[in-house]
Amino acid sequence: MNERQEGILASIRQGQRVRVRELAERFGVSEMTIRRDLVALEAQGLLIRTHGGGAPVSRLRAPDGALTPASPEKVAIGRAAAALAAPGETVMVDAGTTALQVARHLPRDAGLIVVTTSLLVAQELYGAGPRLLLLGGFLRDDFPGVYGPLTETALASLRVDILFIGCDGASAEEGFYTADLHLLSLERAMIAAAARVVLVTESAKFGRRALARFATPDQVHTLVTDTGLVPRDRERLEEQGVRLLLTGSLRGRE
Repeated sequence: MNERQEGILASIRQGQRVRVRELAERFGVSEMTIRRDLVALEAQGLLIRTHGGGAPVSRLRAPDGALTPASPEKVAIGRAAAALAAPGETVMVDAGTTALQVARHLPRDAGLIVVTTSLLVAQELYGAGPRLLLLGGFLRDDFPGVYGPLTETALASLRVDILFIGCDGASAEEGFYTADLHLLSLERAMIAAAARVVLVTESAKFGRRALARFATPDQVHTLVTDTGLVPRDRERLEEQGVRLLLTGSLRGRE
C-alpha cells in the first residue's frame, strides 16, 4: 500500500465518503490514478467503491465476491441492464452480486425510485441521487439483505415498473432457480410486484438447476447475459417470448 492509498484509507476509517475529484486535487494526481487506488483498496475489502468515490465498508458480512472486483462479464451485464430503466421509473433491485452491478450503473439524475432488499444496494445508492426504499425484514445470514413475511407483506402493497433479479441456476426450458428455500416466496413476490422483469445472470448459470424454481421463462420479459449463451438456449428462450440482451466479452465458461 502506497502513501497515497494510506491517506485515502485514513479518511475512510474516519467514516467519511471520499470523492475521486477531491482526492485527485488533494494528492495532485489524475482521477484515473485515484480510481485505480480505490479499486486496489476495494479488492482488499478496505472500502466500497461508489459512484464518483468510495465509502466505508459495512460491518455486515458480505458474501465472497460482493466486495471484490466483479468479472468483466458481470460488469457488462449490470451496465446493459441498468440502461433499461427509464427516467422517473420505480425500480426494484434484488439482493445479489449481479444485481449490485445493476445498481452501480443506474443513472443518478433520472428521478428514479429504487426499492431493494439489499443493504449493499442501499449503501451503494445512498446520497447518490435516486430515492431509496429499503424494505424491512429478517437479516439473511449469507448476504446483507432482508427476507421473510414482513418483506413479502410490504411487497404485496407495491407496484414497480421494472425488477432486476438474479438467479442461482437457469434452464431455457424450465426457468430460473434459487438455491435457498427461504428466498423462494420472496422472489416470487418481487416478480408479482413488477410490470417488467429483467433477469440478470452470467451464461455459466445455464445448465445448473438449483433447489427451487422461482420463475418460468414466460414470466421474464428480458434476459441480460453474456455471449456465452449457446444458440440452442437462445432459440428456446426467444420462442417463449423472452427478449435477449447479450453483452460483454466472454473469457470462458466456469
